[in-house]
Amino acid sequence: MRLEKRIRALESKMLSDPVILYFPDGTTRQICGRGDYLLRLFCVACGGGDLSPRQAEQLELIRQSVDVQEPGGGRMVEFLQCFLHGPTEGPGGVVSPRQVCVSQKQ
Repeated sequence: MRLEKRIRALESKMLSDPVILYFPDGTTRQICGRGDYLLRLFCVACGGGDLSPRQAEQLELIRQSVDVQEPGGGRMVEFLQCFLHGPTEGPGGVVSPRQVCVSQKQ
């Protein structure tokens, strides 16, 4: 019984409330992961590794969203959106977070 309590306590630390994304048409979507998944998503998008299909999908959902509700009143999604809606490459192209971070290092 004591081991079960410890396992539940560990699981509660690893799980996180979902981030709720709101879209222009009134729909909502949830993205979720462990506590620092948005930070890890940002780091990977900025060149810390290859984006998985799931991560690419989450970044696209974040880019398309118009409002967000994050656990604890966080602002990480808004930070990601700053890069996703950042400077353009020529007419209509958007620079990815990875391109923004690489160009800032040079």
